[in-house]
Amino acid sequence: MKPAATTFPDVRPMVDSLIARALDRRASDIYIEPVADGFQIRFRIDGLLETIEQLPSETGESIVNRLMVMGHLLTYRRDIPQEGRMTVETPRRLDVRLSVIPTLHGLRAAVRMPAELFAPHQLSDLFLPRHTLDFLMEFCRSDCGMLAVIGPAGAGKTTTIYALLDHLARTQPGISIVSLEDPIERGIAGVTQIEVSPFGELDYQRALRSMLRQDPQVLSMGEIRDNATASLAVQAALTGHRLVCTMHAGSAAGAISRMLEMGIQRYQITSSLFGILNQRLVRRKTDTGYSGRLPIAQCVRMDQTVRSALLDQSDSAVLEAAMRKSAAYHGLDDAARDLTARGVTDQAEVDRILGPQVDSAAVASPML
Repeated sequence: MKPAATTFPDVRPMVDSLIARALDRRASDIYIEPVADGFQIRFRIDGLLETIEQLPSETGESIVNRLMVMGHLLTYRRDIPQEGRMTVETPRRLDVRLSVIPTLHGLRAAVRMPAELFAPHQLSDLFLPRHTLDFLMEFCRSDCGMLAVIGPAGAGKTTTIYALLDHLARTQPGISIVSLEDPIERGIAGVTQIEVSPFGELDYQRALRSMLRQDPQVLSMGEIRDNATASLAVQAALTGHRLVCTMHAGSAAGAISRMLEMGIQRYQITSSLFGILNQRLVRRKTDTGYSGRLPIAQCVRMDQTVRSALLDQSDSAVLEAAMRKSAAYHGLDDAARDLTARGVTDQAEVDRILGPQVDSAAVASPML
């Protein structure tokens, strides 16, 4: 007698309902995560994870399998991470990103909802502080130089860069704008967008070298992680290009320290760096709790005060002090105080995001 075949529930309606609920809650991500006694469904809403429901192991596994089929992933490979895209039918067709990774208790699936659904598209929609808008407009009017946008994951860096590129494309239609992305979050009219793979054939270095031969006026790229990419970015900024990039650093002084660690010389930094935008997101306070998020930002221009401090071999404390004396300096703590004074957010939310780092000098690297 043959053993009974294992049957799995038809989870297609559950998957459709899950995505619909995420859209209704304005969630940026959906996580189907295996735990010791089953699966839990979590939404990322305004940057925080919220557990939506608990499911039996069989149901959770079926949902992950269904997503893998939709994303054209290899359902028989349970031992490797996989990434893909899938199209879901809601009131409109959506292109959704999917990634799965093996964990102790099984495959964990993450669904990234399309950024264009909720993310503001224009600079005027970002509710950026006035000083930050002035800083970005000055960069738009410049002829060359590198703008480094820094901050932790989920700080809105990509949204700000997309809005900046959109502004450039609409206000300066005669220029060539190229964006190297991993991955492309959404399309921007007037911008040539190229999806790169840091570990594939078309990585940032190869794509950047090739694009420089086509002489674009504005280049945007993802995070600068190594010396080779950093050197190419600096050369681009020194040879008549405006370049926007991101960098892993907690403060403006820390970003310069990272560049030095990657082998960029001080004189190259002072000649190529337009400025640094250090950004965080805090939740907006409402009568019933929190809803939506707003940016706070630290803007540092590479003016003569900062240049002199850097070329004088200053340590991070001296460089940070020079930044505070630079033209129109505005720190994270200044922006946070402004929002709390207006009642747009509260001190508890500021403390959650900045914690002991309210003073930007506290997050600078110890030595430059």
